[in-house]
Amino acid sequence: MIDMYAEIAIVFLTGLFAGALGMFCLQRKYREQELEKIVNLTEDLLNERELKAAECGKETLYSKIEQYFIRIQEMCQGRKDAAEKSYEKIQKLISQTAHQMRTPLTNIETYLGFLQGMQGEPVTDTLFGRSVEAMEESAEKLHFLVENFIKMSRLEQRMIQIKKQETDLLKTIRNTLGQIQKQAEEKKIHFEIHLPEKADCVHDPNWLGEAICNILDNAVKYSRHGGRIIISLSKNEMFLKLQIRDYGIGIDKGEETRIFQRFYRGKRVTDQGGFGIGLYLAREIVNLHGGFLVTKRMDEGLMMEMDLSSGLLEVC
Repeated sequence: MIDMYAEIAIVFLTGLFAGALGMFCLQRKYREQELEKIVNLTEDLLNERELKAAECGKETLYSKIEQYFIRIQEMCQGRKDAAEKSYEKIQKLISQTAHQMRTPLTNIETYLGFLQGMQGEPVTDTLFGRSVEAMEESAEKLHFLVENFIKMSRLEQRMIQIKKQETDLLKTIRNTLGQIQKQAEEKKIHFEIHLPEKADCVHDPNWLGEAICNILDNAVKYSRHGGRIIISLSKNEMFLKLQIRDYGIGIDKGEETRIFQRFYRGKRVTDQGGFGIGLYLAREIVNLHGGFLVTKRMDEGLMMEMDLSSGLLEVC
């Protein structure tokens, strides 16, 4: 009887050992297959081949690793796309910058060559004066472009610190009116100004003043001689609203957002000077103040509307 029990025990232990050995071999083979698939997955990732979730939803080690690899690939692709987009923007900016600078540089070279060619020959004061004036004008345009390119770069890189120290928005508006007064007087522009007695808004007077000045400069530039510009400031439940309405050349349908693009100039622009930078800078500055800038086509002319958050302001 004892021998029989011993034999049964031996058979049982032998079967148990054989089963365990079989399970171990199967598990080892399964792990080897998993490792081989992980190696293939890694090779696909390194060779930038698109990864697909072959075991999505399974609670296995390989499934988890697969999902992590797919997420890594998506993150890398996202960063690659962002880098390519940034590179394209830089290339476009370089091209646009070169194009904008070509004309004033050509003018300077032309008049310098003209004056140099006149060496030893009599040159009238009028001819000399016109040449110098043309070169000075071109130099001013180059200076304007360089300064504004620096501003654009600082705005886009968020290097500009908006210091919201001033609260009197009326003071900022009046200062900007003073900056464009000479230009407006030359065209005999008539202003209708509707401002409240008080308008407090925490803002950076230098930067917000530049944004307003750019809008006013455009309004004067594209107004006809003897034209009219209406400036009004009001408040609703959410925003302090500054509206600048001109009766100039206006814009075509579909250009409402395009005029805020860098270097874009409206289809109706003919002989008016400019580089298509002012409104781009104005919108960026207003955005940094937590507001937004929109344009509205009118039957005659254009309405620019600047909305600033009414969280920290009071209008009486």
